[in-house]
Amino acid sequence: MPFSDILKEVVNGTEGALGALVVGTDGIPVEEYTVSSEMDLQSMTVEYSTLLKEIEKGSQAARMGSTKEVTVIAEKAMIMLRRLNADYFIVLVIKPEGNFGKGRFLLRMSVPKLLKEF
Repeated sequence: MPFSDILKEVVNGTEGALGALVVGTDGIPVEEYTVSSEMDLQSMTVEYSTLLKEIEKGSQAARMGSTKEVTVIAEKAMIMLRRLNADYFIVLVIKPEGNFGKGRFLLRMSVPKLLKEF
């Protein structure tokens, strides 16, 4: 199943989702699926990839192991980042009133599917 189909499944299955992306740790999106142009998701992921790197450094310094997931809840959106492997992660952006639990579940379930595509 191509990346785009998997992302579409996650976004369409999550009430209030704005989009999802597969992103390299360098911040460059590999694939994107959006249902709204409310936000510039690509620019946002560049910033959050830097945040993920810093959080990873903290996890390693504290000997907690690799960071698997990070969630940011802001005024205008909930942003979930879930690591796929050392080089890539998936991002899901949901409206504040969206279904956070369902989005988190679908993100977790999409990881094995996405890893098959690498």
